[in-house]
Formats: sequence, structure tokens, C-alpha cells
Amino acid sequence: MRKPFLKWAGNKYRVLPHLLPLIGNPRTFVEPFAGSVSVSLNVDANHYVINDINPDLVSIYKELTNSNSDEFIAYCGELFTPENNTKDAYLEIRELFNSSTNTTERARLFVYLNRHCFNGLSRYNKSGGFNVPFGKMKNPQLPYKEMMSFRMFFLCSSYSFHNTSFDDDTLYENLSKDDVVYFDPPYVPLTETSNFTSYSTDGFTYAQQEKLVEIAERLSSQNVRVIISNHDTDVSRELYKNAKIHTLEVRRNISAKGTSRNKAKELIAVY
Repeated sequence: MRKPFLKWAGNKYRVLPHLLPLIGNPRTFVEPFAGSVSVSLNVDANHYVINDINPDLVSIYKELTNSNSDEFIAYCGELFTPENNTKDAYLEIRELFNSSTNTTERARLFVYLNRHCFNGLSRYNKSGGFNVPFGKMKNPQLPYKEMMSFRMFFLCSSYSFHNTSFDDDTLYENLSKDDVVYFDPPYVPLTETSNFTSYSTDGFTYAQQEKLVEIAERLSSQNVRVIISNHDTDVSRELYKNAKIHTLEVRRNISAKGTSRNKAKELIAVY
């Protein structure tokens, strides 16, 4: 299976054996919460609609699939030196990223930050500034092989990249029974005291969870297969009460402490 080149909280690489049989081989595969694109990279489709609300992600994907991709990858690699694997250098590069308005430069710096920050997290403050602390990685490497694999996969495919909200209707135009939409939204809280997960500047609310279900059911009424991942909770089961529910356990870090790597119950809702 193709591995994503970005470290990404909640990426679905480990659960692909559960997801891929449900997805099958669609004509068009739509991933509105693409993240690291670990799912699309392993789906055999005729056309891919890749979307994420994080503009820095989409900029990287566009850089990797343009005519100067080799130059961009080498440009990213210049940052992966022992001198840049220190807290001071990291904070300096993070500040450069937050002050830059050049999309190519931000994309390059984001690759560095992703591989040098704590747990590969992607988090922004209310002002839109990346604020994840230094990760103290022993010897972070440029994910050259994975970046090249990403590039070749999409250059050999029909695709479109989008930077918009999941409820933008343009993502779902002209879909039919041969198409699949896979939603991997920020998860509902495991407990009532938890906060909704957010990696963009704005949070993901319960009203947005309801909006997602509304879209899923509308697409399902058009004979489009819709698949949704989320925590397995009473709230999510109520949200997806009209779908067929598959359950699984995923080992991952579900707290701020790296030692708290437990199995979390998840579900896959299929319309």
C-alpha cells in the first residue's frame, strides 16, 4: 500500500483493510476531508476529487503535481539538516512559515514543520499561526520516496484538488451510483467533557456534523455510496442511524500524553 508522505493525526493508513473493501473501485472517488490523502492513494478510481480546508495541504499537493515537482522536492530537502533539527532553528522556521505569503515557500516549510514538530501535529491558533512545539526528533528525514510516489500516482490519474468547505456543493457535482464519497471529519468527542478535534483555525461543531449527515443522506438518495468514519459513541450512532454500521478498534494516541496509546472504538457508517 502507498504510504502518505505527511505525518497526520488520525490518518487512515492503518484501517485501510477495513475501508478499501467498502469503497471498491469507483468511477469518481471524492474525499472532502483528505488530510494526508492516505485513502485516495490506495483507491483504484477513474477520477479523484481531493479536498481539504487546510490551504497549506492543498498547496503542497499542487506543488508535487506541477511540472517542477523534482525541483520542489529538492527545495524541501535543503531544510533537512542537523543544524535545522534544534529547537531554536525550528522556532525560527516556524516563524518564517507564519509570516510568509508565498504559497510555494509555505508548502516547503510545512513539509519541514510536519517532520520536525511534536507528533506530526497540524494545529493553528486563532490568528492562523502554526503553533505546534518542537518535536525533538532524533534524525528526521525528507520523505523523498513517499513524495515521489504521491507525485507519480496523481500524474498517472485524473484528479482535481480543492481547498473549500466539505459542504461546498461543487465537490459533489454529477455523481452517480458508480461513485463513492468518503468523509473523515473531525471526530465527535469520546466523552461529554472532550472538545471537538480541530486542525484548522475554526473548530468543527455538532451542527456541522449534522450538516455532513444531511449531505450524506442526500447523496445516498442519488444512489451514491457514502462512507463515514468517526468515534463509536452514542452521539455518532444517533447521527448515522440510517446507515449500516461497521465497528473496529484502532490503536492510537487519544490523549496529550504520548504514553497513552490505547485502543479507541471507531465506526464506519455506510449509506
